[in-house]
Amino acid sequence: MKPTSVLLAAFVGLVFFVLLPFASIKINDFFVLPVISYPVFKAFGLILFLAGVLLIIYSTKLFFILGKGTPVPIEPPKKLVVNGVYKYSRNPIYLSYFLIFLGYFFFFGHLTLLVYFVLSIIGINLIVAFYEEPILKKRFGKDYKDYLHKIPRWI
Repeated sequence: MKPTSVLLAAFVGLVFFVLLPFASIKINDFFVLPVISYPVFKAFGLILFLAGVLLIIYSTKLFFILGKGTPVPIEPPKKLVVNGVYKYSRNPIYLSYFLIFLGYFFFFGHLTLLVYFVLSIIGINLIVAFYEEPILKKRFGKDYKDYLHKIPRWI
């Protein structure tokens, strides 16, 4: 993996997994919005978070091994990855993001984290539909078009 890919991934991770959720919590506190805090919610949030992290690791490993590349756009896979979890979802890494963001809401309980989760679903869906999928159609041609028809975008 190139150093620029590592830096880009670290920057994106810092922004979307640390800074924006932290800002959401601060906004929640500023506006004195509800905070839901039950031990069972915290446990469920932790489970969702860990499931998301494990799914990211597994999906990224498939990109390295099978795709001969990374999920980072500046070092994309050279081969279309359709095995493992990619047999069930075209976007398991983004699904893992959703698990993590929902886990944040359940663990920390701030209402704005639920808003962040919903906005992430909308934003990522738009990116996938209007940016990533057209690029993948050009890069992988008929193989990707066939994959589009067989495997759902999410679940």
